[in-house]
Amino acid sequence: MDLGRFPFQSMTTQADIDPSRTPTRLIMVGSGHLAWQMGEALTDAGVHCVGVWARKRSSAQSLATRLLTSPLSDETEHWPEADFVLLAVSDAAIAECAQHIKVNPHSIVLHASGSGHLDQLTPHPRCGVLWPLASLRRERGVDWPNTPLFVEGSDPECTNQIAELAQCISHVVIQTNSTLRKAYHLSAVGSANFSLFLLAETSEWLRARGGDPRLLGPILQQLMGDFMEASNLHDRQTGPASRGDRETVARQQLEVSEQPALAALYRLFSDLIGLKHADGK
Repeated sequence: MDLGRFPFQSMTTQADIDPSRTPTRLIMVGSGHLAWQMGEALTDAGVHCVGVWARKRSSAQSLATRLLTSPLSDETEHWPEADFVLLAVSDAAIAECAQHIKVNPHSIVLHASGSGHLDQLTPHPRCGVLWPLASLRRERGVDWPNTPLFVEGSDPECTNQIAELAQCISHVVIQTNSTLRKAYHLSAVGSANFSLFLLAETSEWLRARGGDPRLLGPILQQLMGDFMEASNLHDRQTGPASRGDRETVARQQLEVSEQPALAALYRLFSDLIGLKHADGK
C-alpha cells in the first residue's frame, strides 16, 4: 500500500501540537461500541471529553466515568463549550441527533459513519466526518495507529481541524469525499462482514464433525498475504471450482446440504468462481 498518497500521515498528541495550548474539547453523543472505542482512544491521546450524552442515562454515566467526565441530560440547558461534538450513533439516528443536540455555533459536529451523508448534519454550518475503517467492539482492542481514519469537512478549515484530531490517534489519516468514503465502506462490508459470516458458517459445519476451525488459521493468513501483495487476486484463486472439477464441487455441495446457509453460499461462490475461470483467466 502506497501511503505516500495520503495527505495526513503523522500521529501526534495534544502535547506534541503545543504543550501550552488548551486541550481539544470533545462532547461524545452515543454509548455503543463506537463511542467507547473512539472515546477511549481520543481521551487517552489527551483530548478532553467535557460530556457524554446517550438515550439511556445509565449508559451515558458508564461511559462518562471511563472518560473522566459527566453525563449530559435533556434537561441540561446549555452544554459545555466544545471544539467537537462526535455523534457516535447509528446511521438512522444521525439526523435526529443533529437536530436536537445543544451545541455552540463554533463547534464542529461530526458523525462517524462510513455510509452516512454529510448533509445529515445540515443544521450545523461547521460539520464533518471522522470515520474509522475498522470493526469495533467494546471488548476488543483496536490497533489505532494503523487504523485508517477518513476525514471530510464542510469547508477546508473544518477538514484540517478534523484531520488534526484524527492524527492524535492514527498514522493513517485520509482526506476524502462522501462518494469515495461510501465506496470504502461498501468494500469493507463485502470483504470483512461477508467473509466473517462465511467463516462462521464453515466453522460451525467443521465443529459439528469434530474438527478444529483454528487449523484454518495458516491458510487464512496466506490469503491475507495474497491480498496485500497480488495485483490481480483472481490469479491466486485455487480450489475445485477454479479448476473446473465438477465432480468434487457436486460432492461437497451434497455434504453441506444439511446447513442451508452454507449450502447456498457454496453453490453461489462455486458458480461465480467457475464462470470467472471458465476461459482460463
